[in-house]
Amino acid sequence: MKSPNNRFLRTELDSLIPYTPGEQPNIGEVVIKLNTNENPYPPSPKIKLKIDEIIEKGLLRKYPNYNAQNLRQSIARQLHLNPEQILVTNGSDEALRLLFQAVLAPKDILVAPDPTYSLYPVLTDSLMADIQFKKIPLLQNLHFDFESLKNQPGKLLAFAHPNAPTGILEPKEDLLDLIAKFNGLVLADEAYIDFAGSSASLVSEIKNFPNLLVSRTFSKSYSLAGLRVGFLIGEESLIQMIQTLKDSYNVGLLEQEIALCAFEDIGYFQEKIGQVISERNRLTNALREMDFFIPESSANFIFCKPKSGISPEWIYQSLKAKNVLVRYFSKGISKDYVRISIGSESENNILLQELQTILK
Repeated sequence: MKSPNNRFLRTELDSLIPYTPGEQPNIGEVVIKLNTNENPYPPSPKIKLKIDEIIEKGLLRKYPNYNAQNLRQSIARQLHLNPEQILVTNGSDEALRLLFQAVLAPKDILVAPDPTYSLYPVLTDSLMADIQFKKIPLLQNLHFDFESLKNQPGKLLAFAHPNAPTGILEPKEDLLDLIAKFNGLVLADEAYIDFAGSSASLVSEIKNFPNLLVSRTFSKSYSLAGLRVGFLIGEESLIQMIQTLKDSYNVGLLEQEIALCAFEDIGYFQEKIGQVISERNRLTNALREMDFFIPESSANFIFCKPKSGISPEWIYQSLKAKNVLVRYFSKGISKDYVRISIGSESENNILLQELQTILK
């Protein structure tokens, strides 16, 4: 909206397109919400006791630890890292923003497969530094075009691992070859890695590749999307330099302690991950029987292409009319698909029932 006061703002703001999040229903509105890759199960039940303890001790009146020391140390122990290799952030989105800000100077090039996480071009543009965002289209089979990616000049290469919105997990040997041959820094955004199996992560490879950074989040596998906690992992000197850009208290005390509680409740975490994977397999098989094409997913969502003659946008709109929310992207390869987050057993049953009605 134009205003006389706009003359005080940078003119680049006129052309910025903000990130478009998935639709969020109003509090109390009853919908089957399968559009933003949230975990359908509640977080660790131990969290309530931790919150009560924090309130009883009056800790909220005090500032939090500036670098989330206890959480950082716990992450380091579980992932076999040094705490100095970890930067805890206000969601993994802050980790990405700080990394982009630290790396990308005016006229630099950021390389990414297309499609991947749609926040990357938004963050690039928000730097307002005339940075080139170089998109490398996926192959026909929806996998990365590794040959094109590793031959691209660029300051930073960023991709989701597993990829979004496809859910595909690329072979580790291909990714390591890409990291070795790319001439800049490489970000593996592992928001969904916990749904891909224990050996899928690239975190252990940081010691072998000083140009590799990995981002993680508590939003998906730990059922804490409403909390906003993530972290960035990399070679110690890189993390220490990126840390200089963060806000002094970027993660609140409540957020630090809740995330720590969830992170250390390993048994509960593994149980819920198993349930999501089980429902992912069941939902995938059921939709394939309904003639959807679905690439093998290693995330907590599936990328679904209806059979010829059926519009994915029509499916999205028809489900929305039934109070079932899925995600539709209208550009590129994604325009032929709907992305469906894995819900609980009952939510998935309702989705399948409504789809059967619609497709008839």
